[in-house]
Amino acid sequence: MTLEELHPDENALRVGDSIEIDITNVANGGFCIGRHEGRVVFVRHALPGERVVAEITEMTKKFLRADAIEVLTASEHRVDVPCGYAGTCGGCDWQHASVSYQRELKSAVVREQMSHLAKIESISGVPLEDFQVKSLRPIDNGLRWRTRNRYSTIGNLGLGFKMNRSHTVIEIDDCLIAVEGSTELAQSGLNRARGDIETAQSSSGQHVIVDPRGGPWLDEKVGERSWRIHASSFWQIHQDAPEAFVSTVRSMANLRTGDSLLDLYSGSALFAASLAGDVGESGSVVAVESGIDAVRDARRSCSDLPQIDLVTADVAKWVKSNAETFDVVVLDPPRAGAGIEVIEAIGKIARRTIVYVACEPSALARDTRVLLDQGWQLDRLEGFDAFPMTSHVECFALFTHPTRK
Repeated sequence: MTLEELHPDENALRVGDSIEIDITNVANGGFCIGRHEGRVVFVRHALPGERVVAEITEMTKKFLRADAIEVLTASEHRVDVPCGYAGTCGGCDWQHASVSYQRELKSAVVREQMSHLAKIESISGVPLEDFQVKSLRPIDNGLRWRTRNRYSTIGNLGLGFKMNRSHTVIEIDDCLIAVEGSTELAQSGLNRARGDIETAQSSSGQHVIVDPRGGPWLDEKVGERSWRIHASSFWQIHQDAPEAFVSTVRSMANLRTGDSLLDLYSGSALFAASLAGDVGESGSVVAVESGIDAVRDARRSCSDLPQIDLVTADVAKWVKSNAETFDVVVLDPPRAGAGIEVIEAIGKIARRTIVYVACEPSALARDTRVLLDQGWQLDRLEGFDAFPMTSHVECFALFTHPTRK
């Protein structure tokens, strides 16, 4: 039964109605929170501290969703949006906030999720309130960072992106968070397109349209190591992310010569290959990934590293059947997180250290609680603004076990 059916009177709110509302907090997923007549309202395009006119876009028994269509009292952090499609295109959430304040909002989301779901208030004696998301660039305007982009096609006439929570495509002539030339490159392939068009730019400067077979090949380099991967293979999309992420994982893993490392959801072996030298040829690295093409790319790029064993398998099935233990486990699961069964298994097979790489704070917080209940402790938490203008954030969590050394 819908909310309208529960409240059929003429004064009941309906989708499309406008309300005035005070915005109090930020919420996960690019929304802010307000209340109207006691009901929680998740509002896009607003900021904490503002009073806005919001148009209702969705109604449930528990909450409403709405879009801010007029700002009555503006936040000091509100800025003019750089992109004319902001507010209609669903790709960006925070263009109306200064880039530095976007990081404040993301920090607040991570803190809230870790407090609410993981039930922690401090990390190694440092208050959770001190946690701050960091920029990947010394000077960051939040634009021209995205190396991999997927465009919806409008016949063979134009390109666009879908509106938030909608299949409606908004036509665009440029995307300001995409690297220079991405939209023009995609437009050049309109006459040959059969569905969406994907573009990819490598660290070596190659800029290509992804073909139906997932090619062409791209050459990526992080530190002194190089990878040759399919253009369709997973790779971090922020230009500066691979270097920063490898450095952070290396610091947290603190591997020693002769150690054993397990890399789960290993993709094209960014972490496995980068850290293999830390364990040396006397150590071992097992990298588990379900994507066949990604593992093939990894084999091609890791042929000089005899200590790496690349496994093509579903991670959930593999960890349940695995009988080995490892000094260090690194995992970089998809947005949904590892999940209770997988994280419980990881908690048993890791001897000394777990490094969890997460792009969804709620999933990280949920899985953190599982590890804490197993006796692990959260020693360090880092966050990077790897997706400026969007609500997404990349977090790195270091877990150690007080009884395992």
